[in-house]
Order: sequence, then structure tokens, then C-alpha cells
Amino acid sequence: MVKSKSDVISFAMDENPKIIPTGFAQLDFLVAMVMPSIAESILESWDAPVHELAEKAKDKGLKGVDEFLQSSGSGEDRYRYGILEINQEILNRLLRGETKTFKKLQDLKDEEMIKSNYNRSLFIHTVFHHIKWLDEKNEDGVLIDSIFMNY
Repeated sequence: MVKSKSDVISFAMDENPKIIPTGFAQLDFLVAMVMPSIAESILESWDAPVHELAEKAKDKGLKGVDEFLQSSGSGEDRYRYGILEINQEILNRLLRGETKTFKKLQDLKDEEMIKSNYNRSLFIHTVFHHIKWLDEKNEDGVLIDSIFMNY
């Protein structure tokens, strides 16, 4: 139970360092209680435009995706978009369902790079992906959004 202004400031600073104390205990308490729900809805309102920009970028092909990845929206930790260049062998394994994790996909790329003497010209496909926090599994999940063929 909050009893004094210093308790509210302590609560606000401990629980959510983004809250700036006003000096009024009642207002600080209200802000400390309401801020988490407001902050989450504000962040969620930014999600739709960023995802929409990603969709529009794909329409422009790899050049659009590269431009999108250079933008401030995709660089936020909250969104975590990226690309991974792969060769035909890795794509075949991915499409057959032999590769279940992104870590495995990255490991396959490393193996294939070594086999090919680091010949990047053999990596003719680009995987556009999005890393998303999965609350129900309490871990990151990687969603493969698109696969581009760089012919």
C-alpha cells in the first residue's frame, strides 16, 4: 500500500522507469497504475503501420525490402525484421519441412557456405523473416514472411 509521496516515487521508479514523478502523490500513483496499459496500447498502435510498410516493401521486391530494413521502423527491437540468403539446397530442405528452427536454418547456411568455399553467388534465394515474441511459449518465434528468388 502506498502511504507517502516517497512511496509513490519509489513505486513509479522501481516498477516502470519511464514514469517521471510529478511531486503530487495521488497523480503519481494514478500514472504508475495506468501507464503500463496505456503504454502497451500506444506501442500496439505503431505495430500496424510498421507491418503495413513491410507489406508495401515486399511489393517492390528485394530493393524495397532492403530500403525497409534500413528504415527506423524495422530497426526497432519490437519488430525485428531481417533477411537471410540461402542456396537451393537449403530452400529444398526448408520446403520439405526438414528445417524446423531458424537456428538450424542459420547453421545450414554456415555449412553450405563452407562447402561452397564462401561463393555467395550460389546463395540465390533471400528469406525475409520477422522475429516475434510468443507469449504462450515464452520464447521468440521466427516467421518466414517471404522467399525471394534472386535470378
